[in-house]
This record gives sequence, structure tokens and C-alpha cells, in this order.
Amino acid sequence: MSGTQAHENFFDEFFQSSEKKEEKSPLEVKISEERLKWTNKIEEMSKRMKKVFELSDLMTYVYTERQRGVEYHHYLISILSKINRSYRKQWSEKYNHYSYKSQKRFPNEKTKELQILSELNDIIKKRDLLDNHSKFIENTIRTIDNIIYGIKYRIEIEQIARGK
Repeated sequence: MSGTQAHENFFDEFFQSSEKKEEKSPLEVKISEERLKWTNKIEEMSKRMKKVFELSDLMTYVYTERQRGVEYHHYLISILSKINRSYRKQWSEKYNHYSYKSQKRFPNEKTKELQILSELNDIIKKRDLLDNHSKFIENTIRTIDNIIYGIKYRIEIEQIARGK
């Protein structure tokens, strides 16, 4: 078990102890798997930095994974855009419904908005999960960029150690 998983398990247990345990949605399971996959890739890249004679293979691997990360991030952003569009449309429809068509009256706008938010809870949860995951992937790309930057210095350190 990696250090990252230990931290996740701690917080999962903390939050689940105070709430009724909920089953993870398929989206949450998929995101957890994706995060673990990307975390393992970064760990592998870091370990391969130690082997100077394999740096050319590492560079190919790093650039390939970086491009995959960029494409995946773009894909997540496009899905997030669709979800946001759907959220805005549903919000507008519900607001109009409660403002002009419903027999239900609210004492103020805030209570109406809270009612709408509670009805849109599923889409809000998906939106938040994808937003958070897209930020994770964005930071993973930055970490890969740092590894790319570090390869140059790893080569220079090896050359200094050899007296060149």
C-alpha cells in the first residue's frame, strides 16, 4: 500500500464514521482507479530517474504519458462543460417552474434556490467530482513537467560525478 492510499483511507474512515456509509458511485470508483493509475505512473517515473542508462527510455515514456495526460485532461474538461451546460439548463427550468408555474410558494428567494439545489444534487455531485479530478490530472501533468525538467539535471549530476 502506498503512502497516498494510507492518507485516503484515513480520511475515508473519518468521514464515514460520522455518516451512514454510502456505496461509491461508478463514477467515484472510476475516478479512484484513474488516480491510483496516474499516481503509480508518477512513482514509476521517479524510480526510473535513478537509472542513468535508462534515461533515454524514460524520456520517451514521460513524453508519451504527458501527452496522454493532456488528452485525458481535455476530455475531462469537455465532459465538465457538458455537465455545466446541463446544470444551467436544469437550474433555469426549475427556477422558472417554481417562480411561475408551481403552486408551492417560498418565503424568499434563498429557500427557492435551496430547493432547486437539493433537486439538482446528483448533477452537482458529478460536476464536483469531475472538477476535482480534472484538477488532479492538471497537477499530475505539472508533476510530469517537473520530471522532464529534472532529467536534464540528473544527466548533469551524473556527468559531474564522472568528472566530465
